[in-house]
Amino acid sequence: MSQPSQRAFRPPLTSEQAEGLARSSGLREMGIRPPLVRYLPAVWMRRSFVWNLSKSRAYTRNQGSYLGQAWSVINPTLDAAVYIIVFGFVFGARKGIENIAAFITVGTFTYALFQRAVMAGVDAIPMNLDLVRSHQFPRAVVPAATSLTEAVLFAPALVVMVIISYLTGFLPGMGTVDPRWTWLLLPVAAVLLVIFSMGTSFFLARIGARTPDLRNVLPFFLSLGRYGSGVMFSIQSMVNPHAWWAKVLEWQPISVYLTLFRACFGNEPSARLSPQLWYWAVGWALIVLIPGFIFFWGAEKTYGRD
Repeated sequence: MSQPSQRAFRPPLTSEQAEGLARSSGLREMGIRPPLVRYLPAVWMRRSFVWNLSKSRAYTRNQGSYLGQAWSVINPTLDAAVYIIVFGFVFGARKGIENIAAFITVGTFTYALFQRAVMAGVDAIPMNLDLVRSHQFPRAVVPAATSLTEAVLFAPALVVMVIISYLTGFLPGMGTVDPRWTWLLLPVAAVLLVIFSMGTSFFLARIGARTPDLRNVLPFFLSLGRYGSGVMFSIQSMVNPHAWWAKVLEWQPISVYLTLFRACFGNEPSARLSPQLWYWAVGWALIVLIPGFIFFWGAEKTYGRD
């Protein structure tokens, strides 16, 4: 009878030995949350993947319709037209505004970027479960890519917004919208809004991953934000300027970004481009992005699990 191999009597490896062997073999533990100091560089290393994923999703958006990518411009244009008719002509919400048509156009296009970004953030994990479950990568890549997708789609919309706003200056009773150098700052304002929207998406992506009903509730808050941010009318002219909540509405983040875009156009006396406005815009972007990223990272190991 053959003697049993000595390998069968070898004592099992201790936890420390097994961990050392795994490290030396290049194996990584699955289902854990890496430290933040390693997580952030890992996300940054995949910036090329995030950008390419964003472009591909932007390209495939609305491909099933006849007009395709044009809907990313048509939708906010139609919204702006409706709001101009209702608030600009029917309700006459022109108090304190030189060109209500341009005012509403800028507000509608800008708010649409934020609205689409946060709605995409809620669905970031549920709509990408196959990707999350089949590949090992920092999950923050997913909500970041969804926000950048909306940024890519906003690029042509920004051009259309400028053209429409300029043309409104030829309408009867509307103030002129003359080209000026501050128009070159519009892409900078768009970048700040995208950063803020990405931070908001990080918050909502973590909550939406475990609370699918959030997608049904969020549109009501977005509608409230539309009216509370002065998309269709001037907040300063509609509220008591001495009330404490008037300053809250004026300097809340969405209102700040709407004012920044309008100030870059330079045609509205109520929206002046100032260093203070830029400080608020940069501050809100960082205040929301950094905690949002950390909040999302806190549940890293739970994404994609039932």
